[in-house]
Amino acid sequence: MGFWSRLLVPRGVRRAMHPVRTVKRAATPKVVKKARRAMHPVDNAIYGAERQVITSLRSGRRRKARARRRGRAPVYRHGNCPIAHRTPEAAAKCRNH
Repeated sequence: MGFWSRLLVPRGVRRAMHPVRTVKRAATPKVVKKARRAMHPVDNAIYGAERQVITSLRSGRRRKARARRRGRAPVYRHGNCPIAHRTPEAAAKCRNH
């Protein structure tokens, strides 16, 4: 019979109907619930250190990649023009001749 009642009654309703569970849940303060779910302080410190190392490695790699991208594109200049042209055609058409 339990199988059929499970099919007919939604899980949330079945859990709410349990007398001990509902009283226990209502009596437990939110702070206590959060503390139970929280990480152990030592684990938390280790996790923080790992995140810091990984983040610094990532940001360093990003910085290097960005610098590589910047230096790779050729730049065309003419005379004492302050503009770095991307193509020789753009340098030829420049009004600062």
